[in-house]
Amino acid sequence: MAFSIVRKETVVSEIVDEPEAYFSRFVKTDDPLLRELEMEAEAEQIPIVGPVVGELLYVLSRAIGARSILELGTATGYSAIFLGRACADNAGLLTTIELDPTLAARARKNLARAGLQDQASVICGDALAQLPQITGTFQLIFMDIEKADYARALPECHRLLRAGGLLVADNVAFAGADRFNQAIFSDSRWRPVSLFAFLPKHSPERDALCLALRC
Repeated sequence: MAFSIVRKETVVSEIVDEPEAYFSRFVKTDDPLLRELEMEAEAEQIPIVGPVVGELLYVLSRAIGARSILELGTATGYSAIFLGRACADNAGLLTTIELDPTLAARARKNLARAGLQDQASVICGDALAQLPQITGTFQLIFMDIEKADYARALPECHRLLRAGGLLVADNVAFAGADRFNQAIFSDSRWRPVSLFAFLPKHSPERDALCLALRC
C-alpha cells in the first residue's frame, strides 16, 4: 500500500500596516473633562499618562477589585480621575500625593468636577516624606513621581501594599528609573514585568510601564 505525504504550508500572520496609526483609532476621546485636561497638559507641558494608560489603570483597578489605591504624583488629577472612578465603582477610596501646591489645588478641583470629591483625597507634600507617615494597606499603588525617586520609594511601597497587591510604575524607560528597574527585578519580594510600548497621548508616547505583584 502506498502512502502519500501532504505538506501543509505554514501561514505566517502579518502585523497590520502602520500599527501606531491603526491602534490610535481605538483611543477613547469622548470624555469632555479628560479631553480638556489633555489640551491643558499639551499647552502647559504637563506630563500626563494619556487615555490608554489611564484606561489601563481603570481596568487593572477594577479587575483586582481595588478599594484602596495610592497614587504618587497627582499633577492636575488626570490619572487620578481614572483611579478615582475605579474606586467609586469598587466602593473604595483613592489617596493621591502631589508636591506642587498649585497643581494639588487644581487636582482637587478637577476631581470634584468629575464627581469624585468623596472618593479621592489629595495630600500636598513630598511623596518620599509623606510615605512613612501613611498607615494601613493598599491594593494598588500607582507611582509617577521623579523617576530617580522610584528606587527610594520602593521599600515604602512594599510596606504599604498588601500581599498580592499591584504596583504600577510609569515612565520606567527613563534613564532616571534605572536603579528602580534593577532593584525590583532582583528583589524576590516582587514579581515584576516591564512593558515597552506605543502609548498614544502618553508623555512620551513610546515608553515603558512596570507592573509588579507584591509577593
